[in-house]
Amino acid sequence: MSSLLIVNADDFGLCRAVNYGIIESHRSGIVNSTTAMMNMPAISDAAKLSHDYPNLSVGMHFVLTAGQPFSSMPSLSRDGLLGKWLWDITPSELPLNEIEEELNLQYQKFLEVFGCKPSHIDSHHHVHMIEGIFPIVVNFAQEKGVALRVDRQLEKNWLPLSYQVASTDSFSSEFYGDEISESLFLQILDNAKQRGNHSVEVMSHPAFIDNALLKSNYAYPRLNELDVLTSENLKAQILERGFKIGSYRDI
Repeated sequence: MSSLLIVNADDFGLCRAVNYGIIESHRSGIVNSTTAMMNMPAISDAAKLSHDYPNLSVGMHFVLTAGQPFSSMPSLSRDGLLGKWLWDITPSELPLNEIEEELNLQYQKFLEVFGCKPSHIDSHHHVHMIEGIFPIVVNFAQEKGVALRVDRQLEKNWLPLSYQVASTDSFSSEFYGDEISESLFLQILDNAKQRGNHSVEVMSHPAFIDNALLKSNYAYPRLNELDVLTSENLKAQILERGFKIGSYRDI
């Protein structure tokens, strides 16, 4: 029996270079899943592109650490913007009501822009795995009937032992950084098979480069990811290892 491999490209909508990199990684590579940042400038462009590629599964990338929120979020925003300072707030001081409202508004924006439910929910900088935020997102995903990325590497002892929401075994932090290669990708899969994982998600960030992306701290490595994810050799090696390349639609 084949194991399911989901290669998800994060940050759809961040800028046009990211959008076209994700589309190229789908059209000519192994990316069948992406997640969209609803509060980013190129989100309308991302939605238009996705309509031309219906086999690309689109989920929602919940954002609490970048851009402008849809709600006021007085406890988390500074000069009207969100940032990584969220990680400096202790779980007991998180404004959970504000976070829940923002989650709902980003979801409603997804329905408006894409015209359908997201295939699944994950988050920018893994914020949905933060203590206090995780139960909110789990309950929301269950209520909406959508799947959820659960980062196994980020699981903590406070996570519930069971939660009724579809997910994969996600190893999202391994395929990232300056040492991206085909051998690294295949090593992630080999390790997953040794652990007995039957469904595996690998997070990725393929992109071309434009001036907007150059403002990011993670720009040029995205070109390397694009090269790896569109490699015919890599795709052949994945299939030889008994993986079926799919998306959250296949869970």
